[in-house]
Amino acid sequence: MKLPDNEMETILNGIRDFILIISPDREVIEVNDVFLRRMNYTREQVIGRKCYDVFKESTRTNSNCDKICPLEKVIRNKRHCQVELTRLGPDNKERYAELTIFPIWKNKGEISKFIEISRDITKRKRDEQEITRRLEKMVEERTKQLNATHEKLLHQDKMASLGKLSASVVHEINNPVAGILNLIMLNKRIIEEGPVNEDEMKLFSKYLNLMETETRRISRIVSNLLVFARQSKIELKEIDMNFLIEQTILLNSNLLKINGVKLAAELDSSLPPCHGSEDQLKQVFMNFISNAVESMAATSGGVLTVSTEYQQESDTVIIRFTDTGTGIPQENISKLFEPFFTTKKIGKGVGLGLSVAYGIVKEHGGGIYVNSHPGKGATFKITLPRAPEFMKDRSITQTVCPGI
Repeated sequence: MKLPDNEMETILNGIRDFILIISPDREVIEVNDVFLRRMNYTREQVIGRKCYDVFKESTRTNSNCDKICPLEKVIRNKRHCQVELTRLGPDNKERYAELTIFPIWKNKGEISKFIEISRDITKRKRDEQEITRRLEKMVEERTKQLNATHEKLLHQDKMASLGKLSASVVHEINNPVAGILNLIMLNKRIIEEGPVNEDEMKLFSKYLNLMETETRRISRIVSNLLVFARQSKIELKEIDMNFLIEQTILLNSNLLKINGVKLAAELDSSLPPCHGSEDQLKQVFMNFISNAVESMAATSGGVLTVSTEYQQESDTVIIRFTDTGTGIPQENISKLFEPFFTTKKIGKGVGLGLSVAYGIVKEHGGGIYVNSHPGKGATFKITLPRAPEFMKDRSITQTVCPGI
């Protein structure tokens, strides 16, 4: 049964959403009163005009209607559709609308008209945008806090390593200082005994050369400590990984010596340059060397093997630290990289070293693999992508890998 026109008009005007009836050539045939009232139009200003003109979209500069025209979508898909559009309201401000378009068909399968039901969703969209903005701000603030905490942990761990190094180089510095002092006193005594002859001048020259050599040795030790101690952030640059490892070994040479640890370096001479933070990777290597020395000190010494290799198929550099120490119980391997986990005695460590190393390797897009058994030593394998694009992948692997 067909409803009388006045009843249909009453139904349309009773609906709170905008309703427009549009012809196939985009002219507005009919609208409901809610549309006229909210858009501040009279019926004469709307009927017979193009739909995009009614919504002030003739230039298409304030709307995305030209990109996702719902009428074209209905014609193309031959079914109703729903889209979101941005339109100008009566106050010339951007509004968001959710449109549902229903086609009315003729007997021959042609479209006779479109019925557009439009709902203003501006408040909902702006509420969503505000929530998103607040969440982004919270994430940004939290990220800043995490970065600050990460930098503090890095520095705290570096200072702990520096304390160990300082203790180990005391004797390394005291020996040349004592030698220089003895040579100075010897030179003073020779001068006090009378005129200096040619043979004694030759001795003076020899003593001065020795004093210069020992002074430079002290300077080198102190400089290495100062370089390691400085506050550092990630500064990416090209690195000779073998040279960086050799520097770290040199810095720890006295620590190895006083704990009876012998070093076996198996560095791949064909290793290509890598990209990363020199200071922070050195800190990672310091942690692994220090932990290996402590493990072997408990067994009165041993051998630390440091090796490098390049895997061309994955464009990855591999560094291994293998010791002959006490090894790691299987139940502890999964906890090694947790902050504050440690098996050391009180006063010997707080369990930050490997956790910090984990974070640094993570920043470099790398992986850490562990293989160890009690009484049979341990091997830590570090994999680092060589190419500059490594920062795109910030995943890290912590796993037990028997095949390393």
